[in-house]
Amino acid sequence: MTVATPPPAASTWWERTRAAATGRIRRLWREARHHPTRGKRSWVAVSENLLRASLLAVPIGLVAGLGSAAFYEAWLEATRFFLVGIVGIGYPLAGAPPGGVVVWSSSPIRILLLPLVMILGGLVVGFLIDQWAWEVAGHGTDEAIRAFHSGGGRVRVRVPLLKLVASALTLGTGGSGGREGPAAQIGSGFGSWWAGQLNLSPRERRVALATGLGAGVGAIFRAPLGGAIYAAEVLYIQDFEPEVFFPAIIASVISYSVFGLFFGFATLFALPVGGVGWNLGQIPLYAFLGLICAAVGVGFVRLFRATERKMEATGWPYRVRVPLGMGVAGGAVVAVYYGLPWGNHFAALSSINVGYGFVQAAMLGQIGLSTLVPIALVALTAAILLRMATTCLTVGSGGAAGLFGTSVVVGALLGVEVGAVFHSLLPGVVSVAAISAFAIVGMMTFFGGVSKAPLAVLVMVVEMTGSYSLLVPAMLAIFIAYIGTGPYHIYREQVPSRLDSPAHREEYVRYLKEEAPPAP
Repeated sequence: MTVATPPPAASTWWERTRAAATGRIRRLWREARHHPTRGKRSWVAVSENLLRASLLAVPIGLVAGLGSAAFYEAWLEATRFFLVGIVGIGYPLAGAPPGGVVVWSSSPIRILLLPLVMILGGLVVGFLIDQWAWEVAGHGTDEAIRAFHSGGGRVRVRVPLLKLVASALTLGTGGSGGREGPAAQIGSGFGSWWAGQLNLSPRERRVALATGLGAGVGAIFRAPLGGAIYAAEVLYIQDFEPEVFFPAIIASVISYSVFGLFFGFATLFALPVGGVGWNLGQIPLYAFLGLICAAVGVGFVRLFRATERKMEATGWPYRVRVPLGMGVAGGAVVAVYYGLPWGNHFAALSSINVGYGFVQAAMLGQIGLSTLVPIALVALTAAILLRMATTCLTVGSGGAAGLFGTSVVVGALLGVEVGAVFHSLLPGVVSVAAISAFAIVGMMTFFGGVSKAPLAVLVMVVEMTGSYSLLVPAMLAIFIAYIGTGPYHIYREQVPSRLDSPAHREEYVRYLKEEAPPAP
């Protein structure tokens, strides 16, 4: 007779405490999940459902908020050390007070160090990817979506920490991208791990992963409701994941609160003095802005996909690909810096790092155009094209950065350019102050089209600016861009609907078998 050997007792205080805590939480989860609710008073059933959601969402929200705060601080320090300290760029940040001025500066000599600094950052990031985790490469949101649909909601524990370091280095050394991808991967990675600690089913693990994704995005953009909606919407092109809404809202509120304890609760962007507004005569013009954002968005998606394919086709390791892509991007920025110095080099400088300071300048009217000045239009167009190119080279080669940041910058500059043209042609309809409104709607519209998450982006940008006054024109423009981009979307792991997701296919097959009438 074979006697099972009991597992060894926890040897340290930390191991004993951890084992006791996770054991109690697992018991609470099992009791809340398996205790029958039929025949109970409604408040008892509701309280058990709330307990179950809280056990899942509260720890995810806490860690997502702390992880987002750690990443934000790491990004700030890397930017100060490399771009400010070495390259000599006075890098602007978003959130200037109303009536304030966003200032940026640069050194014509030290800017020549930018390609070298970007190559150095790419070498370190490529080494991290090759040595420890291939999932760190790219913008990160796709990996979370892939894990949801076909990976059983599993993310390796090492990925969130490595993503934090790699993304801070990618952006801090001048790589072009956004912050949402790293925050999403940090939150989704912990959500997957926490589901494993609770011994959850694959279905519940997927919900935990998506909950963490939304909590991370809601914290880094200070947009808790938008982050929760984004978690349910970004998984599909034409569908939602309804199970994610409730725990994602709880987790996003907590992560936003934790992040705000470190960096404050002010909106990400500040509005001009007097706010922004619209009039009925501008409605067709905002529809045109939606069409422009759709056309440019399709071009951006195709360029990004082509860059990814070219880099993958080389077969080179990431420690070669990433520094190559970032080095070429740095060279392009330097070329535009010397070739087009209009506006204190904003076309070149807005094409590195996150670029939200330049979006803030556009919203405050500092990059606005009251007349059709040819050099200004050339500079705005160059800034848009260069920003898309540097992002494709940075992220398409494997650099760890998101795509939201570039979409916000490109959309805002498109809005400024379109608004300025309409002001020159129709000054009685579009005033100089209205150009700022076009910038805000543009940054909503561009990403809403290419991300296939229009509702989430609409809510997020409203939260990021603290203004609901542009909801009507934004709704029109963003859904025109959503339809106008057609089959083109920036996240290649998205599927059309839940029917197309491997995560739900077996559930639907089983349901249809149970509901099918018996054979005659």
